[in-house]
Amino acid sequence: MDWTYLLQHYGYFTVVIGSFFEGETILMLGAYAVHQHVLNFWLLIVSAMIGGFIGDQLYYQIGKRYGYDFIDQHPKLKLRFQKASVLIENYPTLSILLMRFAWGLRTVLPMIIGIKQYPVLRYMAINLLACFIWAFVIVSVGLQVSHWLHLFWQALVQHDEYSALIIVAVITCILLVRFLFWMVSFLKQSKDH
Repeated sequence: MDWTYLLQHYGYFTVVIGSFFEGETILMLGAYAVHQHVLNFWLLIVSAMIGGFIGDQLYYQIGKRYGYDFIDQHPKLKLRFQKASVLIENYPTLSILLMRFAWGLRTVLPMIIGIKQYPVLRYMAINLLACFIWAFVIVSVGLQVSHWLHLFWQALVQHDEYSALIIVAVITCILLVRFLFWMVSFLKQSKDH
């Protein structure tokens, strides 16, 4: 079985699905695939934009259609709703542009924007730009991290037969960063209670 072939032909679909939910981990792995010339940089960006955009539109529509009732049924969302509402009321455009980078608030921000009845066409236009910025930044950082890890491993191991170790190192670094973000958010939540 040729894994390069599978990743090259199904990788973009995986990025769309992964970006629908969160996306950083799959984009970092996608950036490594770009670094290895398995995926195309711009197609990876477009795939991430599509997934992120569709996810944000879904959450916007949930907020617009079900409003406060949906928030009231989910206690964790209610706490986040209160914090994020102030930001959105004061800086709606900036909130949309930066919401993809707001870990822990990414699902609730589009809902709040929908609840606040922000114009849908304006939201879609700004959100499309926001998805591009997010995908471009994350993939660019991922490419740089992949490059550094590749140089590091090349310095340690002079043979290409250890490329599996490089993949493991990249995945480990990504998971470590995700774990650290999770720990920070967990500690913040326990402080709030």
